[in-house]
Amino acid sequence: MNLFNTQKLTLFAAFLVVSLFTLQACGTDAHDHDHADAVGFVIEQNNAEVLRFENNQANWNPDGAWDDYYRDGIDAIVISPDVIQLTEENPRGMTPSVVIRWIDPDGDVFDLPDDEGGEFSLTWEWEKPNTVGDTCSDEARENVDQLDNIRPANLEQHGSDGLWGFHFRADHAGQDRLRFSLMHEDHADFTSGWINVEVPHDEHDLIDENGIYMHTRDKCRVDRPQ
Repeated sequence: MNLFNTQKLTLFAAFLVVSLFTLQACGTDAHDHDHADAVGFVIEQNNAEVLRFENNQANWNPDGAWDDYYRDGIDAIVISPDVIQLTEENPRGMTPSVVIRWIDPDGDVFDLPDDEGGEFSLTWEWEKPNTVGDTCSDEARENVDQLDNIRPANLEQHGSDGLWGFHFRADHAGQDRLRFSLMHEDHADFTSGWINVEVPHDEHDLIDENGIYMHTRDKCRVDRPQ
């Protein structure tokens, strides 16, 4: 009887070891389970990195493919006429679509399902408000006395961009900071640190003397804010 009990205990202990190992292995494959184990992100345009945020630091243009988003002496992503559509023929004021992807603890980049209404979604937050006061209008956002107090850029998401794509839009010259959150239903699995964003006051036919970008977009448009 003692031998039989010993065998049972040995089998039970082995079962516990295997179960714990299986649970631990499942926990490491976070992309297929309950939480997205993101510790950073990359923003890509045409499969080349515009920005990598990792170890709480922003690395501008790591692929060396997007110098137009950066300028010497400016520690920020620069949203200028060099990267947006701002011509008489197409004065949209937006960059082409970019996409955000996530970095796991091993430094690998991964994607999440692009399912509307799924578990995961993207939100973002600007440090400055969209406008001063509760009512937003293009006139309010072009009030010269308030330009320094409101965000100079925005993000737009269109239906064709999916959950993880968006466009930067330049509205007026100025500086602000932006951060992203990877939302898992009603809470954030990851929130980045602040990223500097600058809209320059360039010489351009569609930028007026106050640095206002004269494009055709609704300057109050803000999708999926945090």
